[in-house]
Amino acid sequence: MCLLCILPALLIQGCGSGDEKRQEPEGGAGQETMDESSGGAGETREEEQSPDQNSENSDSGEGEKTAAGYPRELLRGELLAFTNWINQGDNYGNYGFLLSEYTDPADADLNQILYTGAGMESQPLTSEEQQAYLKATGLPEISTDITRLTTSQINEFLERKLGLSMKDMRGDFDWVYLENTDAWVHEHGDTNYTPFTCVGGQETEKGVYELSCVPGDGQADLSLYPPCRLTLAKHDDDYRILSNVYDSGIQYSRDIWEIEDQSFDVDLGESWGQVKFVSYGPNTSVYSTQDVSFALEKGENTVYEFPDVMDGNFRSHETFLNILAVSFQDYSGDGEKDVIIICEYAPLINTASGGTLKEVRLYRNMGDSFQLDRDKMDWLQVNDYCNTVDQVLEHVNEAAANE
Repeated sequence: MCLLCILPALLIQGCGSGDEKRQEPEGGAGQETMDESSGGAGETREEEQSPDQNSENSDSGEGEKTAAGYPRELLRGELLAFTNWINQGDNYGNYGFLLSEYTDPADADLNQILYTGAGMESQPLTSEEQQAYLKATGLPEISTDITRLTTSQINEFLERKLGLSMKDMRGDFDWVYLENTDAWVHEHGDTNYTPFTCVGGQETEKGVYELSCVPGDGQADLSLYPPCRLTLAKHDDDYRILSNVYDSGIQYSRDIWEIEDQSFDVDLGESWGQVKFVSYGPNTSVYSTQDVSFALEKGENTVYEFPDVMDGNFRSHETFLNILAVSFQDYSGDGEKDVIIICEYAPLINTASGGTLKEVRLYRNMGDSFQLDRDKMDWLQVNDYCNTVDQVLEHVNEAAANE
């Protein structure tokens, strides 16, 4: 019985309404963790944190350092914070600074930075401005979206982000200028929004950060916007951009999305041996409905990727919140250690019972792979036996009898 087939029932029953008290730390790590192989809940996950919080304690940071504590390798929480700053900070006003190459901020491409308004409020054109715009462009009508920014808006933005004004910028600016209202207008039918992942970085001196950034989630076309090294300096409560240099040698890594307190060293028996089971939270700055994923690693190598519940690993009706439990148990009774996972989701539409949804995953160890035990999963789900690992183990044989 396919999980998709029972989705209406799940939305009505809401396996586990979420009434019980739970934690929601950044990155989606839950409170109820079971690791039967080690007897513990794993390491405590490093939460997203402001980079300048760590710079105050840089003498105890990681990586090779000078006597003054710099350069200092950035921690996973700092890389997550910078990733979110680039992709969503200032109302999506920061990503455009990574879409051109410059060693002097005066050479940054304003067309890329301001393409969709850089998060600033854009007022609709007045009738007089529409006429002036059509006259300046020679177009018969405005057929796509319009972004309108005043010179004062742009200058205030550039001062905050670069310490410069429009007159300091060296490149061509292709927007149409309307002199009577001192406004700049850009007509466009698309967006240049490009999310990035900070895969590494250093604090090179106090308050100065060099970030290694890759567009998207490793699947993007790098010929349009290559990987880059973005350099920022702390300024008041924000950052100023100092430079952005392309570097094709930077490779994508999903390490910053690892949910540390739901990742474990475990012995999965003769077929797999000693491995690390790794939980990866979704990069929701790239895809809002991306699901959690799981892998087995040995050393620096990924030796196995667990199958997704949904095609393409995207949810249709909910968004991922937490992993509530991971347990390594031979629930199938064949002598191989299987994997039981309970995840929590927020429905995109209101459910009859309200709250959140819990979903059990059963990965049966087949020796050279893990198979989603969908029929048992669906039965447990429909009967609301998906709240704890103990509950799953108590009823999984009933699920087998009903297959």
